[in-house]
Amino acid sequence: MPLPIAALIFTILIVSIGIIHYRLDKRIRTVRKLEKLLADSSRELASLEILKSEFLSRIGEVLKAPLKAIESSSNRLTATGSDISGKTLRDLNDLSDEVRSLIRILGVFEELSTEEDEGSTGAEVVEMDDIVSEIAMNISEDAANKMISLSVAICGTVPVSGRKAQLFETVTSILRIALKLAEPGTVMTIQLLVENNMEFRVSWETKKQETSEDQDLLGFGFVRLVASSHGGWLSEDIANGHITLILPIAGEN
Repeated sequence: MPLPIAALIFTILIVSIGIIHYRLDKRIRTVRKLEKLLADSSRELASLEILKSEFLSRIGEVLKAPLKAIESSSNRLTATGSDISGKTLRDLNDLSDEVRSLIRILGVFEELSTEEDEGSTGAEVVEMDDIVSEIAMNISEDAANKMISLSVAICGTVPVSGRKAQLFETVTSILRIALKLAEPGTVMTIQLLVENNMEFRVSWETKKQETSEDQDLLGFGFVRLVASSHGGWLSEDIANGHITLILPIAGEN
């Protein structure tokens, strides 16, 4: 091979190696930048998780005291029932029920925070049919006072894996929200069925357009949090009177 041609080929090889090295070095720098971004994001996510955990653990401390003060005041006023009109007495009893419900919800928030910190769930097999039946019975008197008929349909034994207290408060919150929004003199339908997952469906009739005041933000936030922590989710269409809680069946998640 003539020397000039060999020199040309050698030069081309050197240039090609240089280009490959440059491109490889550029990609390595890009990968390192991405690794740094990922590490920074992971640290930020960990910080946010800590903040969320601290918020959940402290929200109970901040809110329980004033809520208990409201409950005590309401109880003292209802104790003097003879001096209070029937409507005011009912309103005070409703207020007491709402406050007690909020205190229980805050307790579950604290429990969820503790579970996250300790990395444990304390899950057990819970019969959702028993829970739904019991709570439907618990709210029957309030429903009757509002002239709302309850239609309850339970498909049979429905086991899910989770904490019974959390699931009990979740079902209670959903039914209380629905009862609050349901039109007096109508029917509220409660269904528990299995279609791949457990589906707890509540529907009601309403003529009023949804407003921001109708939305129980703490209640819905609580239900979504518990549903998510149990591997499920919440679907709601408040304007049309529908809420569905979906959870995995025990042993199938």
